[in-house]
Amino acid sequence: MTHRSAPLRIHVFTDPDFRQSPAFAESRVAAALAAFPELAPRVTVEVSRDLATLEAALAEIEVLVVVGKLELVELAARAPKLAWIHITSAGVDRVPLDRLPPTVRVTNAKGNHDARAREFAMTALLMLNNQLPLFATQQREQRWAQTALAPIDGKTVVILGMGALGSAAARGARQLGLRVVGVSRAGREHDLADVSLPQSRLKEALAEADFLLITLPLTAETHHAVDASALDAMPERGGVINIGRGPVLDVAALAERLEDGRLGGAVLDVFPEEPLPASSPYWTTRNLIVTPHSGLYDADYAPRCLRAFFANVERYLAGEALENRVDPALGY
Repeated sequence: MTHRSAPLRIHVFTDPDFRQSPAFAESRVAAALAAFPELAPRVTVEVSRDLATLEAALAEIEVLVVVGKLELVELAARAPKLAWIHITSAGVDRVPLDRLPPTVRVTNAKGNHDARAREFAMTALLMLNNQLPLFATQQREQRWAQTALAPIDGKTVVILGMGALGSAAARGARQLGLRVVGVSRAGREHDLADVSLPQSRLKEALAEADFLLITLPLTAETHHAVDASALDAMPERGGVINIGRGPVLDVAALAERLEDGRLGGAVLDVFPEEPLPASSPYWTTRNLIVTPHSGLYDADYAPRCLRAFFANVERYLAGEALENRVDPALGY
């Protein structure tokens, strides 16, 4: 155990424009810390919702928790004692990792979505297999057109991104009897995938896909990783699900293919612009189900995230390796 002469200073910044910030209120943070009675005397925790308060704290804090979006520049000068930034989401694209000093460790909330990711993936896959996007379109058109439906068992899902989200989605897909093709950056074998392929072979994988399920984080490499040419590699019956980040998918290209029948349907929980504007054409795109970035979020998300963070604080004070380390060069 590392001995300190003063408590560890932790600052929690909650972006006031971020939808989840109210869930990380000071009372929630205090309640989570109370579950670690031996830790409480060894730390001081401040919570802010404005940049002026954060700026005043930066000179002294060692740990910064970011809820939402935050532009961080010249941190070496502004926060000379900062050693660790924790981001309360699995995706870390709202913080400019390339501007951080190399000595600052970064962690995220990877794994906090597992139960919801599995459940929502199963829901979306069943929606597509049972053609609910088509039936929702027909309902708006007041058109009754009975359709024969086939069981999902034995069909193929390509999961793009086999990290924590992709693994949870794969677990759900296997429960439904699906054949899982896991596609990842390096294509390493995965226990939950029947076939594992590198991202360079995505189009080859999509040629036999009944469903494409996207769980990728957003990085410079993954922006529009699923573009028009990738969508064109799918069979006409193919369905698309995105629970990763909106800009990973070329939504305009997808909408075009849904409108003209080149693809069967889609369930999108994330979009390049959120909230989705009232003027967006995607509200009424044929055979598209829109969910408001709620697929992976549950009532216990913030408390669970804070508990995991304070468990990591115990490791930090003990000089142990932190869980959920992020590689700033890779962006995840």
